[in-house]
Order: sequence, then C-alpha cells, then structure tokens
Amino acid sequence: MAYMPLKDCKMYLDDSKMTKIYDLSQPWGVDTPLWPFPGARQDLIFPRGQYLGRFHKRTMTYTGTLHAGTHMDAPNHVLHEEEVDRARNGYTFAEIPLCRCIGSGVIIDMRYLFDEFEAKWNAADGDPAKMPEDIWHIIMPDELEAAAAKDGLEIRENDWVVVNTGFHHLWRKNNDKYYNYYPGMGPELAHYLTDVKHIKGITGTWGATDAPLWHYPLAEQMPWLDKAYKLATGKDAALKFPDYEPCHRIFMQHGVCTIENAGGDIDDVTGRRMTIAAFPFRCEMADGGFVRLVAWEEGSF
Repeated sequence: MAYMPLKDCKMYLDDSKMTKIYDLSQPWGVDTPLWPFPGARQDLIFPRGQYLGRFHKRTMTYTGTLHAGTHMDAPNHVLHEEEVDRARNGYTFAEIPLCRCIGSGVIIDMRYLFDEFEAKWNAADGDPAKMPEDIWHIIMPDELEAAAAKDGLEIRENDWVVVNTGFHHLWRKNNDKYYNYYPGMGPELAHYLTDVKHIKGITGTWGATDAPLWHYPLAEQMPWLDKAYKLATGKDAALKFPDYEPCHRIFMQHGVCTIENAGGDIDDVTGRRMTIAAFPFRCEMADGGFVRLVAWEEGSF
C-alpha cells in the first residue's frame, strides 16, 4: 500500500491505567553538548538514507560518539582487559550483565549544591580569580548519607544510587557550567559506595562519573579548567587530583553500572525509593552507549 489514510478508529490502549514510567534521560540530537576535550570536535550527524517524500519511509544513519547524552560506560572504556574480571562483570557494552541494569534504588536530593554553586558564581561575577576553591565541590560519603537520611532513605546493598545535584537544568543552556563545575565524585565516595555499601549502579545529574578536576593531567585534558583552578586557588590541580577518572575504574572493576548525564523527569521522583532500569544495547564493539534511564514505583507491575 503506497498510502494509508488516518482512520477514525477507537484506541483500545488506555495509558491512564498503565504504570507511570519516569524518564530520567536527557534528550539528544545534533546540538547535544559533548565532553569538552581539547581540539576540534564533531557534532553528532544524522544523515537520511531514505526519504519520506519518495518512499513514504524514513531511514536515518548515525555518526558520532556513543558517549553522548544519557549513556552508560562499559569497562573497556577505561580499563585494559587484564584489569577486569571479564567472566563476572563483562568487558564490552554487550557483555554487561543485564541483572546489574535494573533494581531498587534511591534518588537522593542534593539540589542544594546547585544553589550554592550559583551563589558563589554570581558573587565572583563568573571570574575564576574571584572564586573560592570549593566552587568545585567533591561529594563526600557523609554528605551523601545526610542527604539520603533527610528524606528517610537508606542506601542498601545492591541498590542503584541516583544523585540529583540540580545541574541537569544547565543542560544545553550553559554547557560551560555544566561540564566544568558540576558537583561530582572522587575516589573517597567511589570506594565507600563499592567497598562499604556494595551498590550495583550509580548515576547523577553530572557530566561524568568523576568530578571535573579528577581528569589528570588537567593541564592536558582540560587546559582551560586547569587555568581557572590556578587562578582561583593558586594551586596545581595535578598535585591535588593526581589520577585520571579514578571513579570510573573503581566502579567498573566492581561491576557497578555507571551512567552519565541523568536528567529528564528526575525532579519528579527525587527523595524517593523507586525501581531503576537502564539496559545497554548488544553491540560487541561498543565501549559504552545510549540508554533510556527510567524509574517507576516499586511493586507497580
């Protein structure tokens, strides 16, 4: 059939009787902000292979990084194969055990960090030379536990932990702030969540699993940020943050799923325990990829 007119037929599906699914993913497309590595970057490209006007069918192809928008990293993104228990935790994106990708979890309210950042930024008029060192906030275990306890939440074994810092409101609006100043994790929190709490998944409204300053050597990886840090503190970031993405490696060695750039409907479920899910696609070559990070009320299915 070359053409199918829209029929005035009764829809039998009633969404109001179905479980509410909250989308914690950010939208992505040609203007999706990308991690600001030095040098030229290529935007995501979506050329068409078939056109609606000719075939009444659209076929798109995609060229671009798999680490864009809300995405999950695989162990082979940051680790050599000899550093990973591949049989247990997987190595490529396709090998991540699916049982790790769904479970009970808590969405922890740390949105006060965004308000504190904005106050410090405005007081400094955006000038790094006037900024305090703690404008780059490293989240510590006691802070995370206090934020959870505020809403009566407990981080349990095999939990997914979702951290709402409020920075998702900067997505596509101020990418400089979003990627260079988001409150994030260092090895102290990564070790706590793996060695003490034994979680299965971690995500947050941040640009990466590691805080911006944990990208050693910062002078090479993010030279503009290294300069800003020196102007603000007079210190050498390489001495205080002497490792490249330690949280990535700690979590992945423990088989913990890591997802970056959460957002979407996250404010609607913050401060609650929900079922969390995000499944990787089965690509043998991928070192990460897009996921639809979702949440729903426990026991509703």
